[in-house]
Amino acid sequence: MPILTTTLPPSQQTITQVRTTLKLTLQVFFFALLLQLPALWYFASLFSAQSINWLLHTAGLLLLVIGQHRLPLNQFKVLLFAFYYSYLTWVLLLWPGLSNTHYFYLLAVVIAGFVFTRNEKLNQMIILSGAIFLFCLFSVSHYQPHTPFGLLQLSNDLTLGALSVGIYFLLRRQALQRWSGLKGAHLQSLQTLNQLLPPNPERPNEYWQPGTTRCFSQVSVLFADLHGYTALNRQFGDAQTVSALASLYAAIDKLTEHYPVQKIKTNGDQYIAVSGLQAQSNQHYCTTLYQFACALHGIIRRFSKAHDLPCTVRIGIATGRVTAGIIGKNRPYFDIWGDTVNRAAYLEQVSATGKISVCPLTASLLPEGFVASQRALNSAKHPDLTHYFELSGQRKIQRFSFETR
Repeated sequence: MPILTTTLPPSQQTITQVRTTLKLTLQVFFFALLLQLPALWYFASLFSAQSINWLLHTAGLLLLVIGQHRLPLNQFKVLLFAFYYSYLTWVLLLWPGLSNTHYFYLLAVVIAGFVFTRNEKLNQMIILSGAIFLFCLFSVSHYQPHTPFGLLQLSNDLTLGALSVGIYFLLRRQALQRWSGLKGAHLQSLQTLNQLLPPNPERPNEYWQPGTTRCFSQVSVLFADLHGYTALNRQFGDAQTVSALASLYAAIDKLTEHYPVQKIKTNGDQYIAVSGLQAQSNQHYCTTLYQFACALHGIIRRFSKAHDLPCTVRIGIATGRVTAGIIGKNRPYFDIWGDTVNRAAYLEQVSATGKISVCPLTASLLPEGFVASQRALNSAKHPDLTHYFELSGQRKIQRFSFETR
């Protein structure tokens, strides 16, 4: 499975395609030289300049075919175009009677449109300018003003050159537009992934990979339940209630951007979040989640006042070991499991409205000076949880190294 990254890296697939195109072009060029051997054998002597030119360039291309996979991509491009221009130029100089050979320079114009990336405009313009210059140079040198069709041939040459350049820029423009559209779609996909998958704690530039889980020795888990949801649903109906919840959850989601807190999911009128999956000190992430819980109480109060609704929230926080990850194949999502999650859910159930119930470990990791009342518990499902601490949801505590906006 490919690694999902949070950035838009250079496409390795594009580099592979460019190298493949160059490799195929090199093979076609080498094969074309081999096809010229019978004509060369017939029209030129063995030790003539024409034969030596063919032999040197064929040997050079053979070495390039053998060692091209070891060359850096840019060096491969330079050598291929250098061999191509060199061979054509020497052929035109050694065979002055071949008046149409300079048309092959226009092939370089076409090839240049497919083997250069957007970041190689200068190199591309050099190759393109070289092809056009050599084509025009030999077109003018072959011009015969005293023949009936000399001017017509020159005009056709220049028209063909201009047409080739125009087609090149047109195809280049369309290719860039398609690439821009693909880049926009890729960025939109990254944005969607960013909403669905958390970053990898060990590699922040990568997403958490589907199908993987990881155990965390100590994190803090928050369960928040909207008290009054049933009455709200009875009073306003499903459509208005869902709309109100969407507005409320959007505000809470925005709150997670101000604190190093990760939203896990919503379950009806229940909101689940966690702090500590990223590298933080124990006290820091407990304090972070408590600050988030206090701010969440404030959001609920403002929401209730704005909509004239009798809504409050119960919050439970537990700290301990969890397993986090993404399992399943059909619509998988990031989740957390473990006894710490169950204890946070239970603390939310026993919490009074407007309060924050925390387990003893969470209370011990919070800064000193909190006015908290201890409550006894007797649960068959959680026999080790004999008591909890109840904190106010309105207490403002000191900020640490992070800043809220």
